[in-house]
Amino acid sequence: MRIAVLSLFLLLSAVCAPVLGQSSPLEEKQKAVMAFKIQMNQIRDSDLGKKLNLAQTLDQLQASSGDDGPSMSSIDEIFGAMSAPEDMAAAMQMQAGTLPIDFFVQIKVNDEATVNKVMAKAEEENVGKVEDNGKTFYKMPAENGGPEGIMMRKVSATSLEVGTEKYLFRPDRTPFTANLQSALKNSPKGDIRIVMDLEGAKGLIAEAVEMGKQNPPNAMVPAYLDLVDNMKDIAISINLSEGDLMALKATGVNEADATELKEGLDSLLGTAKLAMQGMLPMLREQDPDGAAVVEKLAGTLNAKSEGTTVSINIPTPDGFSEWVIKQAAMMQQMMGGGMAPGR
Repeated sequence: MRIAVLSLFLLLSAVCAPVLGQSSPLEEKQKAVMAFKIQMNQIRDSDLGKKLNLAQTLDQLQASSGDDGPSMSSIDEIFGAMSAPEDMAAAMQMQAGTLPIDFFVQIKVNDEATVNKVMAKAEEENVGKVEDNGKTFYKMPAENGGPEGIMMRKVSATSLEVGTEKYLFRPDRTPFTANLQSALKNSPKGDIRIVMDLEGAKGLIAEAVEMGKQNPPNAMVPAYLDLVDNMKDIAISINLSEGDLMALKATGVNEADATELKEGLDSLLGTAKLAMQGMLPMLREQDPDGAAVVEKLAGTLNAKSEGTTVSINIPTPDGFSEWVIKQAAMMQQMMGGGMAPGR
């Protein structure tokens, strides 16, 4: 059985207290180094989400993909965490049906019928059940060459969880590294939050950075990639309901590294500003509303630093929602139909 959030989680992988109640503690390399939280209800119920008919659009996309898991309009919240593959070779094994990580995903929905449907499907497929500490877990089939060893259980009338045995059989759901725990606690609030402990996955990230330096698109890319070495952790949030459109918060290894990181980010943002400003003359002729949004966005691209903390906050520019709705309507017309946003 396929579950929509599992697909979303595996896409994310292509990058809080001490654990209690288990006789054999997790090794450091087995702990989660990335966590994410998606408030689907806040996104759907935002003014922009309603005008885009986001719930209906997501359900239509899910139906067309053949995914028979919980409908995206029924999911209120998704929260999960994952460990990192030991190296890039292990990461590539995911394509061959091997799961080189441990993870859990908690899914909260807004109606009992959704959970009942999922559990009925699990009983029908009857891949196998596992009992642990009075809880019943269902083994999920490895569909279309997907990884084996994934389990699911009903937590309550309106919640489910999916993951691997190493995390699900623990009495809590905080198998985080200490650094991830701290970064998650201090991350910017948002409808979508992604937090990564870069130190906890240092070996994998160093290997990925070296791969990224091979045949770079321009001479500046290697220098920007090296900025990863300056960071202990990074958190990114995106908001459609309220607050800043996007926020980034990174912790430097030390104050000197944070200063260097801030300077590097300012350089990177400066390059983005120049590109956006270069677009403006043509955009003003073709799409004045879009040009106004881009111009306001460009004016907010600045990094700030305080101690070991480096941050970027991008406020939602005036006219942003109206421009997105306009673009969505134009896209639907080009694709040949569908209900126009806001109708």
